[in-house]
Amino acid sequence: MTSLLSGLNPQQLEAITVPHQSILILAGAGSGKTRVLTTRIAYLIQSGLASPHSILAVTFTNKAAKEMLTRISAMLPINPRGMWIGTFHGLCHRMLRAHYQDAGLPSTFQILDSADQLAMIKRILKNLSVDEKKFSPRQVQWFINNAKEAGLRAADVTVDDAFSRHMLEFYQVYEQQCQKEGAVDFAELLLRSFELLSRNEILCHHYRERFQYILVDEFQDTNTLQYAWLKLLAGVGTEHAAAVCAVGDDDQSIYAFRGAHSGNMRDFERDFGITNIIRLE
Repeated sequence: MTSLLSGLNPQQLEAITVPHQSILILAGAGSGKTRVLTTRIAYLIQSGLASPHSILAVTFTNKAAKEMLTRISAMLPINPRGMWIGTFHGLCHRMLRAHYQDAGLPSTFQILDSADQLAMIKRILKNLSVDEKKFSPRQVQWFINNAKEAGLRAADVTVDDAFSRHMLEFYQVYEQQCQKEGAVDFAELLLRSFELLSRNEILCHHYRERFQYILVDEFQDTNTLQYAWLKLLAGVGTEHAAAVCAVGDDDQSIYAFRGAHSGNMRDFERDFGITNIIRLE
């Protein structure tokens, strides 16, 4: 344990050893936040406060997730492969594979990357004899993904002009086509996972009981739906509420153009009753 915590400054040490409570860590580039996150996971497991099974860690890139797993396996004599450490999309994909029937998906559902999604939209517009100069496939893609990232199905979107009405029609046809083909785009992974937990109380309770510690990197870059998913999974205000450790940089939001919601850090402080904010220098 001593070697695990050696060479840390007081703020890093506090962030790593804080008891079962939700905390916000403000950390800029070069402040050792990745080390803090991975060491906290190793500390929780080594001290017996948590089992590898009860920890969920969310990163924004596959590279960051891989680095986290590599660091943890170097610190602990365990194989971290079974741990739930990954991107929002990766973790939601895992959840949907495990519960595809409850999520209303075929067992062989296919993932559409951005290029696949665009190709499907082009096919739909062609079938509808739509002039792509008036309604570009990329605009339609942006409209669909934007709605999904706000947690809105086509049936929930309200529009007030002719252009948006057409966009909504394309979204409706796209939804039907995806369901027909058993296809799931990146935004859908999160939306369907959120709906699965929202509608299935038993399943939601199972995951809440399981994940007692949730760690989130680059929290400033989360969008509306990602925050709603985390909040639901953490069980805010319930008996089995998880201790959420959110690491964010209050000076930047590099993903703002992708729909990151800058108010999430403020909402996190309020919703999770944060009394402990640690600033890594």
